Amino acid sequence: MKISSRSNGRSMLLVLGLAGSAALVYGGWAFAAEGQEGVKTTPVLTTDSTDLKWQDIGDLPPGANVAVMAKSGDWSVARVKFPPHYVVPPHSHPNAEAVWLISGQVGFGFGDKVDKTGPWLKPGAFFALQPGGMHYVWTGDEGGVIDVQVSAPGGITFANPADAPKKK
Repeated sequence: MKISSRSNGRSMLLVLGLAGSAALVYGGWAFAAEGQEGVKTTPVLTTDSTDLKWQDIGDLPPGANVAVMAKSGDWSVARVKFPPHYVVPPHSHPNAEAVWLISGQVGFGFGDKVDKTGPWLKPGAFFALQPGGMHYVWTGDEGGVIDVQVSAPGGITFANPADAPKKK
């Protein structure tokens, strides 16, 4: 199923719907890809969410937290928690991303203006976004948790520069 952005005309692949936004996060646990010559592979196992080390996301409005689950070469996987009634303003990334909704009440839209008329997505929903796709996220009463796999190069560009958090 393809959904077109009303504002920029680009088509995005939306597979079962999903929520998400991701600030590209570096750091945390790292492991090397199996088979790379001379590199020992370190497996990553997370038994439950209490194993995760949560931190603020400086590239998003205050309230969202991230835990890096794995990083290898030019890709990483992070779990992102959004609080109830949270909005990630319209933005894009120079990298591709794949996002899975883990839990909660999350809405997701395309374009450079927030429009919360879309459906609430259900846990298990998946979405893949091409580089440069303008999108936004909002949560309901429950907040939400997503897993995000991103590739380098990272970064985030807000449609409205005034939406970017102020760096201290």
